Amino acid sequence: MFEIEIPFKIKGIKFRPEQTGMVKVDETLIQTIASLCGWDGEARRLLTCALNGALHVASPQVEAITNPYSTYPNQHITFPDTPTTEIMIMACPTNGGDVWIQVGKVAAVDDGWYLDAGDYVKLSVNNLSVLDILLITNGDMITIMQTV
Repeated sequence: MFEIEIPFKIKGIKFRPEQTGMVKVDETLIQTIASLCGWDGEARRLLTCALNGALHVASPQVEAITNPYSTYPNQHITFPDTPTTEIMIMACPTNGGDVWIQVGKVAAVDDGWYLDAGDYVKLSVNNLSVLDILLITNGDMITIMQTV
């Protein structure tokens, strides 16, 4: 049996009685806790499921919707350090030119994800700063919906 010297809390699991001092855990409890938790790179997160065992999965809450547009031909749209989890980018249905999206490097024609007028793409990224969006035609616009 192991002893946890520094107890850690997991949101969603309430221990009764409240755990104090060194907690004794056996291999079964360690495996159970590992099965119930996910790691997002910053913290342990409790995974939950429905009564039938289906894992609860949900899209994150929308944080903002923005509509950047080009003020000159071949304009690159970039973003400051903005944490996020998912984004959806849609080319305005009235755009006259192409839109190219790249993650982690500069977008270029034929190098990235192509959007025609009205097309959209959904991406999972940790920060908007990794995006580079190339708007080919002056006055074209994109809509970006970002999550928390």
